[in-house]
Amino acid sequence: MSLKELLAEPQPIPCKICGLPSHGMHFGVMTCRPCAAFFRRFVVLKLNYACLQDRERCSLNKIRRSSCRHCRFQKCLQMGMSAENVQLNREGNNPLNLSKKHDPKSEPEMIIQCQAEPSTSLMPVIKLEDQLYTKSILSEIRYDNLWKDMNEIFTSGIPSTKHGHFATLSPLYRFVEGLKLVRKPQQTERIKFENRLSMNTLVPHWRAQARHTAILSMHSMAFRNIKSMADKTMIYKAVWRNIYRFERIQMSTEIFGGKCVSEKKLAISCEKAIQLDALFFDLEGVAQEKVKLSLQDYKAFAERCVEEVAKPLNELCPSIEEVAFLILNFVLHNEDTIKGEALEVCDEFRDNIADDLHKYYQDNEIVNYAQRVAKMMSIIIAMKKIHYEDLGGGFIVNTRNSENQVVEMPTGCVYE
Repeated sequence: MSLKELLAEPQPIPCKICGLPSHGMHFGVMTCRPCAAFFRRFVVLKLNYACLQDRERCSLNKIRRSSCRHCRFQKCLQMGMSAENVQLNREGNNPLNLSKKHDPKSEPEMIIQCQAEPSTSLMPVIKLEDQLYTKSILSEIRYDNLWKDMNEIFTSGIPSTKHGHFATLSPLYRFVEGLKLVRKPQQTERIKFENRLSMNTLVPHWRAQARHTAILSMHSMAFRNIKSMADKTMIYKAVWRNIYRFERIQMSTEIFGGKCVSEKKLAISCEKAIQLDALFFDLEGVAQEKVKLSLQDYKAFAERCVEEVAKPLNELCPSIEEVAFLILNFVLHNEDTIKGEALEVCDEFRDNIADDLHKYYQDNEIVNYAQRVAKMMSIIIAMKKIHYEDLGGGFIVNTRNSENQVVEMPTGCVYE
């Protein structure tokens, strides 16, 4: 071998599944991290996809993230990846105590350093930008033109992915940062119960939540990397209410614990909560019979959320990393809304956050993480069913049978 060959930069070994540079041995085969995450997720969650029966997307010679998932998994098996090597039970000497309720205020900051840190001369500018951004999150909302406000948020490019604290974080932790931000004003002991809901309280409440959800969405790299503003707006309009509901249901379990389920206590914002059994609507100009029917519909919806989502969430007691994973996967599992180029972006993002969660479990030596992930996926499926039933009008049965009149309910639905 010549000196030139000895001194030459070693070529990375290609992934046996997709052909991209590998990152090491995973489940018995040299693969990249995304393909390893795909295989792990397929096995742990016991996923089952039908073959697309498409010559290009089913080709085993050029597997990409947009390829047929059934055929991609089959290639993993053909190359020798073994389900027996997936660690369903990872035991450590110092497992994380998940029985303790998560307290966002006491949680230490977790920063994953990037290789290219900003120069010291930029730090005052970065610090000022971060301060202005945080201030803008908690600023007054322009209720006169909400969708214009949403569009400005989506085109702002804030928070920056090039410098500052946000730029140092991996995809999952960027969304964690968004959760911390929108939850910053969260009241716990001093949260106020407001069981009398009127349009004067509901309209500003829902507009505030719409804005906060838009800001939270900008912490998702899958959402940010969708180039088409039309696609972004369509996805956001379809899922924002249930992103907000999901986040509020989980926060309710943190604030109220078991009473969220047993006494049906729900935190509908950072400042206000309701108790379902004591709730009533004060809707001026609406017939009392219609108000009564609307309340019945809302309670049917809310009780489903409590029983099928809040109850298992309270039993799971997720960390903020797992909450971020739950919300992101709820959005990513709305396949009817995410299509075309956006679907490919989201598939890659799904691999990245699965990798981040796996690393989080490894770093914290969490026992039986596969069972936790399976429980989380069951919660996502439950919320997804409620979401689609809501979109299909399944929770306005009583109101639909009454007179035709527009009423916006505290679930965020517009009843006609």
